Amino acid sequence: MALAVQPARAQDVIIDWNTQTNLAIQAERTDPFNAARALALESLAVLDTVKAIAGERGFLVHKAAPGGLDAHAAAASAGRTMLLHLFPSRRQALDAALAVSLAGRPAGAARDAAVAFGASVADAVQALRADDGSQIEAGWHHGTQPGQWQPTPPERLPPLHPQWATVKPFAMARPDQFRPLGPPALGTKIYRDAVTSVARLGATNSTARTEEQTEIARYWSDAIGTYAPAGHWNAIASSVMAPRKLGLIAEAELFAELNVAIADACIAMADAKYTYWYWRPITAIRAGSDDVAAIPDWWPLLETPNHPSYISGHSSFSGAAALVLTKWLGGDPFSFGSASLPGVMRHFPSFTAAAEEAAMSRVYGGIHFAFENADGLATGRKVGAWTLGAFKGVALRQPGD
Repeated sequence: MALAVQPARAQDVIIDWNTQTNLAIQAERTDPFNAARALALESLAVLDTVKAIAGERGFLVHKAAPGGLDAHAAAASAGRTMLLHLFPSRRQALDAALAVSLAGRPAGAARDAAVAFGASVADAVQALRADDGSQIEAGWHHGTQPGQWQPTPPERLPPLHPQWATVKPFAMARPDQFRPLGPPALGTKIYRDAVTSVARLGATNSTARTEEQTEIARYWSDAIGTYAPAGHWNAIASSVMAPRKLGLIAEAELFAELNVAIADACIAMADAKYTYWYWRPITAIRAGSDDVAAIPDWWPLLETPNHPSYISGHSSFSGAAALVLTKWLGGDPFSFGSASLPGVMRHFPSFTAAAEEAAMSRVYGGIHFAFENADGLATGRKVGAWTLGAFKGVALRQPGD
């Protein structure tokens, strides 16, 4: 499946190594949780490298850089080193990409010093996040009562990464900082309306769903084997920011703020999922309830992800991403494609509108209820706003504080 972004070029080292992260996510079939984490780590390694060379404070790592370092070469090395930590099987591709990034930079002691410094910052970022809890397997359960999550057909897999509910955040104070209040009670009008809507619009054989709504579901599906929801938003950011030529530090700041917001939205989303353990539409619709007729043979358009339903992950990612990108790039219209649906370009009046479409796509795909999307968007926006404040706070602090 072809990516909607291009391989590394020497012209824009920040975008190039963000692209290399997306290529690795796709090639390694990285799940959405680890994809968000990888993009945050690569972005922070690059940001803290170029900040140090500029004599400014980093976000995670505060190192004093030798004078006169080539920030371009150091940033490329930081990106490569972090991606080697995360995707060691990609060494050959990453070495080739580094050679492209360094093309035209004179070989010798000065270039070597820059490469070594970038690598040292990436190593330090990796060391700080190595024990963040993402690699510790957690126990899980499922219920048998109405409203409780159960493994879903066709494969009935165990839940994906329940430990993410307790992963150490990048900027948030704690994983439950923005925990939503929870799904509506069964039997309420909001619940009945949501189930009826998904059953009608999200069925694989729906006659109510329009062709465009089917396209929207597939465009935003971002399943494993693509660059995942986080990568989709990064590719959008690259496309919109590239012609603006923001400069090395501003581009590094943009990607770091975007990806810390997305990574923390992922943690906040996982906290909600593994607190409420709420059932997926396929389970609810097939089971029915006192006031909603069961449809035992109902299937969704998209395959149901193997984790609890409340809140929607894609909505959470999208709420955070749209808020950060609007702060950086404004609210102008843009067009973009999708690795999930090659050849299809969609047009959006703003990042906010794109996020709202991404959320609604989960109803069209039959894998989320509308209230899960609304609460996911709201949670993501809160995380995004908090992240922007956290980065502003770093900028206001002085080295040594």
